Amino acid sequence: MNTKSKKPIHATSSNKEPMRSADRHTTWRGQRLGAWLRPVGIVLVNVLAPPTWAEGLEFVYPSNPFPWFVVEILGVLLLLAIAGILYLLRYVLGDNQIKIGPDLKRTLEKSYVEKQREEFKKKSEALNERIRAVRNQLSTLFSKVKNLSTTLDPEELFKNINDMLVQEVGASKFILFLYDRGKQELYPCRWRGFPDTIQRTLVIPLSQPHFLTFAFTRRRPVYRLAATEDLETRPLVDLAPLPGTLLALPIHTPSESLGVVHFETFQDERQEIDEADLRFLTSLGSFMGMALSNANILLQTRDELTSTRQLTERQLQEKKRLKEVFSRYTSAELVETIMKNPGSIHMGGTTKTATILFSDIAGFTKFSSKLTPEQVVHAINEYLSRMTEIVLDNNGEIDKFIGDAVMARFGVLADLPMPGLSAVRAALAMLEEVRHLQARWAQEGREGFRIRIGIATGPVLAGNIGSERRSEFTVMGTTVNLASRLESLNKELNSSLLVDETTYEQISNEVRAVPRENVSIRGLEGAMRVYEVQGYREESGSTGRGKIIRMKDKVWQGKTARPAVAPLPAEPPVEGDPELPKERLPGRGE
Repeated sequence: MNTKSKKPIHATSSNKEPMRSADRHTTWRGQRLGAWLRPVGIVLVNVLAPPTWAEGLEFVYPSNPFPWFVVEILGVLLLLAIAGILYLLRYVLGDNQIKIGPDLKRTLEKSYVEKQREEFKKKSEALNERIRAVRNQLSTLFSKVKNLSTTLDPEELFKNINDMLVQEVGASKFILFLYDRGKQELYPCRWRGFPDTIQRTLVIPLSQPHFLTFAFTRRRPVYRLAATEDLETRPLVDLAPLPGTLLALPIHTPSESLGVVHFETFQDERQEIDEADLRFLTSLGSFMGMALSNANILLQTRDELTSTRQLTERQLQEKKRLKEVFSRYTSAELVETIMKNPGSIHMGGTTKTATILFSDIAGFTKFSSKLTPEQVVHAINEYLSRMTEIVLDNNGEIDKFIGDAVMARFGVLADLPMPGLSAVRAALAMLEEVRHLQARWAQEGREGFRIRIGIATGPVLAGNIGSERRSEFTVMGTTVNLASRLESLNKELNSSLLVDETTYEQISNEVRAVPRENVSIRGLEGAMRVYEVQGYREESGSTGRGKIIRMKDKVWQGKTARPAVAPLPAEPPVEGDPELPKERLPGRGE
C-alpha cells in the first residue's frame, strides 16, 4: 500500500475526464451559497476557537466544502432563533399591559389639567404679589427720593438718607463717608452698626488704595464678588482699614463726587447682589448726590457736619450766597477759609488796611489794530487768565476786569501781615509773564504789548456796593484812587511799576527801587515821593524769588526752567497810546 498522502484533486480544465453538467450545476450552487455563508462560519469558528495561546494548533481548510456549508446553515438558524425569541418576548409583554377604560382615561386627563391649572394659578398669584410689593417699594422709594430733593434742612436730609438705607436697601451695617476737600480724605459722617469712635479714628486719604477711594474717584460702585474677577480691583480686596467692604457706593452729581457709602452687611445676611439691585443702588447714589448738592451740605465745615448742632436752612443759604459772591474774586482755598468763618466778612461795609493793584496794557491801540476782533479777544483772554493765576497764587483777590485792565486787592478778604509785599511779588511775576508772552507771540509773528502797574497801601472801604438789582463786593477810597493814578503815572516817568511810600516800607528789604521825589498826583494835594521798583535785591535770598519760581512752575508746568527775574528795563513811551479815561474806574473821582 502506498503510504504517501494523496493530494486533493481539484476540478480544473486539465482533468482528463470532463465534469458532467449536473455535477457542474451542483458544484456552482454550493460555491455560491458558500460565498454568502462563509463569513458567518468564520465568525463562529473564531468565537468557538481555542485560545490564541495554543500555539501548537494549526487550522487547515478541508478539501470538501460540505462541512462549511453545514456550519453556515447552523449559524443562520441560530440567528433566526434569537430573533424569534425576542419577538415572542415583546408580544407576551405587550399583551400584559394594563388597558385603561375611556372613563378612567378622561378622569385622569381632567385631574392632570386641573393640577396644571392650580400650579399656574399659584405661580400667577405669587408673581402678582411680587409685583405689588415692588410697586409699593418703588412708591415708597420715590416718595423718599422726593423728600430728599425738596429737603434743605441738613438734619432731616441725613435722617431720610439713613432711613432709606435701612428700610429700602436693607443695610444693617454701613458708613456714609463725605469728602474733605481741604485734607483730601474721606471721613465718616453717618453710620450704623459701628462704634462712635470711628468719627475720630477712621479716616481714609484719597491716595490710599481701597474699594471706597476707587469708587469715589471713578464714580462707579465696586461690588466685592465682582471685584475679585477684575484685574483692576482685585488687589483692593480685604485692604485696611475696612477689609469687610461688600459694596462701595459713590455719592455724586454729574460734575463732582461728594462721598461714598460703605456697605458691610445686610439685614437678611445676604452676600450676593444681582444686576437689578446694583442698578437700583447706582441710581440711589445719584439721587443722594443731587439731594446733598441741592441742600448745599458741603458748604458746612467738617466739624459742623459731624457735630450734633447742625446749621439751619437760613444759615446754609447765607453761606451759599457768600460762596457765590467770593468764588468770583479769589482762590478756592480762600473761599473755603471764608466758609469756615463767615462772620469775618461784613457785607454791609467795613474799613480795612489793604493793598490795591492796578495794571493796564500800554500800546493796546497799536496792538489791536493789526488783529481781527476774534484774535484780539483770544489774546486778551489769554493774558487775563495768566494775570489772574498770578494774583491768586500770591494770596490776592480779583476785584474786577475793566476792559483790558486788572484791579486786584490784597488783604481785604484774608488778613495778610504784609499785603504790600504780596502785591509787589505778584506785580513782578506779572511783568515777567508778559515778557514770556511777548517772546512767544514774536515767534508766531504776532504783535505784542507791555503793561504798567501801580500799587498803593492804606485804608479802604470794603463792602457789597451797588443797586438792589445788581451789586458786587468791592473797595473804594483814597488808596484805590492813588493806585490808579500811579499806574497812569508810569507813562510820564517812563517806568513799569510804581508803588507808594507805605508799600515801599514793606518791601524795602527785598526789592531794588529808585525813589522819585516831588511827584504831583492828579486829584491829590501836594507833592509826594513814589518808588520805581526795578527787581529783587541780589542779597534778598530766596524768599521772594522762591515764591515767583513756584508760581511759574505751576503756570508753566512741564516747560523748561526760566531764568530768575532780571532788573526791569525802563519802558519807552508808546506812540499813539492815549491815556485811558479815568472815569471808567471806580473811586477815581477828584
